Amino acid sequence: MIFPRGRAIAAILTWIVAMAASGQEPVLHTWRLVQGRLETSEGVSDAPLAVGSLQKPFVVRAWAQAHPDRPSPRFTCRGGGACWLKKGHGELGLATALARSCNAYFRQLAETTPGDQLTDSLGRAGFAPAPLNADQAIGLAVPDLLRIRPSQLLEAYRGLLLEPWPLGEALRREVLRGLHEGARSGTAGGLGAWGLWAKTGTVPLDAQHTEGFALVLDEGELAILARLRPGTGAQAATALAAPLAAQRPGTAVPTHGGDQVHVRLFDLLPATGFSVQNAGPAPIPDGRGFLGPGASHPLRPGDRVGPGQLELRAETRGIRRRFQGRLQVSDGHLLATLTRRAYVEGVLAAELPCGDPELRLDLGAAVLRFLARGRRHVDADVCDSTHCAWFVGQGPLLDWTDPARARVLPAQAEPRSLDEADWARIQGRSRLPGPALWTAHCGGSPLSTRRVWGFGEGAAAPCPRHPGVTAGWTRIWRRGDLERAFGPGIDAVVMEPPPGVWRLTFSRKGRKETYGFDEAHRRMATVLGWDALPSPADRIELNPEGLRLEGTGQGHRVGLCLGK
Repeated sequence: MIFPRGRAIAAILTWIVAMAASGQEPVLHTWRLVQGRLETSEGVSDAPLAVGSLQKPFVVRAWAQAHPDRPSPRFTCRGGGACWLKKGHGELGLATALARSCNAYFRQLAETTPGDQLTDSLGRAGFAPAPLNADQAIGLAVPDLLRIRPSQLLEAYRGLLLEPWPLGEALRREVLRGLHEGARSGTAGGLGAWGLWAKTGTVPLDAQHTEGFALVLDEGELAILARLRPGTGAQAATALAAPLAAQRPGTAVPTHGGDQVHVRLFDLLPATGFSVQNAGPAPIPDGRGFLGPGASHPLRPGDRVGPGQLELRAETRGIRRRFQGRLQVSDGHLLATLTRRAYVEGVLAAELPCGDPELRLDLGAAVLRFLARGRRHVDADVCDSTHCAWFVGQGPLLDWTDPARARVLPAQAEPRSLDEADWARIQGRSRLPGPALWTAHCGGSPLSTRRVWGFGEGAAAPCPRHPGVTAGWTRIWRRGDLERAFGPGIDAVVMEPPPGVWRLTFSRKGRKETYGFDEAHRRMATVLGWDALPSPADRIELNPEGLRLEGTGQGHRVGLCLGK
């Protein structure tokens, strides 16, 4: 279980003491939205629930509709009986008020919003009945609490993340900042996770106890509601941390100040059939003793090798990779431990081995900013695929257009290594504002992070390297390949148009399944190789032969453009 240390440990101890005193064993129930379908833990249904403060974002939407073009207000919370925090939160704005779930702030927000606007916004989300006062609107009117089905609640929060507001879009962005802050340091901080949006709620259970709710989203397909009974919303978030980390990569708290980077190697392949060789001049530590220069052995679960100069091989798949660091085989993954400099050099060797020297420095800085955002996997900071960043260590470069077997690409020139001066410049640039993402080629039409993944800004910065340039591509996914990747019986495919998140929705006999770019890319790569979907497509057409896709650029078309 991964937590922010002091705060989470104190929360757990408080929770344990409270539960021991009450004589009740807390139970965690979950509801999860998976491609439009609700999955639940045992013993729960989709029956309407009172969820308390989880109503607050929809009060913001009502206020925004009633006060078009007005900035969000600032209020002063003095505590007492007006808020759950008796000493008060002091003066605060919308994002912080939401992260801390300040009752005083949202009560004043609801009191300055017409009742019909509150009814409309909460009703559209799925809450019923219509609120009669401010306390009902923000989830505090015991026993007359509003209720909502968990499936509707998860869909409504997913809408907050993905769908712009016709009125008050700036306030929606503040809501998302508040949900981000809530997951990192607010009432949902016990999740021990970065890169998430989260909100908590606490509802009376009986005269002496409460039940807590924690709702968590990410930029992909994660949408989960947890209920801890008995407990508080903050305790529900803490209790959700372990199952969340177990089922969803990318929720671990980043380590600050360390020089080590943990990388999943060949992440989309099973960790079988690999061998490791000592490519250095001296013996290196090995879990079986020492591995001499030039010696090798097949890798088995639990193996640990290095530190040293290592080479991985999987002859049947055409795989070779050299790197300096440590290697272990753990839980079905090949995990390498490198220095930050070695990781940056490995990304440069893949993405821009011999390009413009200044652009290489900018890319190195972007890689360090990307690492600073936090871990992308539970057991590793990053993987080596396009889910995180293309990393090849010290090479060689491999062509994955054949998903069954890699082919070593001929080196056009010897990749340039970083000298001390370049590394110092990269570190210096990484501390300045700049991109944390990069793409192979924007195609003359960059995309925003919101368009590709559903987070961040909705507008893309123009590419200074390719003004007015269009680099197009066309792909045909034959019917058989399409159904090998996404399943049989497809009768319709729809691509979500701007300004929404790029998604492909497949229909079969009335049932729909939706995939974002990363998942669609991964699925087709297993059938047609990594070039099957070069970037989010701009146009699609389904015909009897299959699916025709047209687009521009390579990569996700977001961030620093590395194209010539």
